[in-house]
Amino acid sequence: MIVETGIERLAAMVLLLTCLSHVTAPAAWRSLFEWIARSEAPGLGTAAIHLPLGLLIVAFHNIWSGPAVVFTLVGWALFAKGSLHLLSPQVAMRSLALAGEGEEAERRYRLAGVIMTPLAAVLMWLAWA
Repeated sequence: MIVETGIERLAAMVLLLTCLSHVTAPAAWRSLFEWIARSEAPGLGTAAIHLPLGLLIVAFHNIWSGPAVVFTLVGWALFAKGSLHLLSPQVAMRSLALAGEGEEAERRYRLAGVIMTPLAAVLMWLAWA
C-alpha cells in the first residue's frame, strides 16, 4: 500500500468516527468543548484536536487531482483551523462560542454530525475503492 492510500484510510476512519460520535454522543462533545473553553489555553486545546490529522495529511498526501483531492483539501482545512486557533486564541474562543450552551450546543453538535457523516462515508468509500 502506498503512503497516500494509508493516509486516506486513516483520515476517513477518523472523520467517520468523529461525525458519528457527534450524532450519538453530543453531550460528550459539549462537555469537552466547554472544558476547553474554561481552560487557560483554549487555542491549544482546539488545535490539539485539529492539527495532528491536518499535519499528517498535509505532510503525506499532496494530491491535487481526481477524487483524492478531497482528502488534501480536508487536510489543509484542518491544518489552517488548528494553526489559527493555536496562534490566535481569541479566534478559538469565538469558534467555541458558536455552538451555544447546554442542550442548544448538543443539538448543534448532533446536526453537524448528521450533515458531515455523508461526506465522511464518501471518503471511506473513496479510501477503500
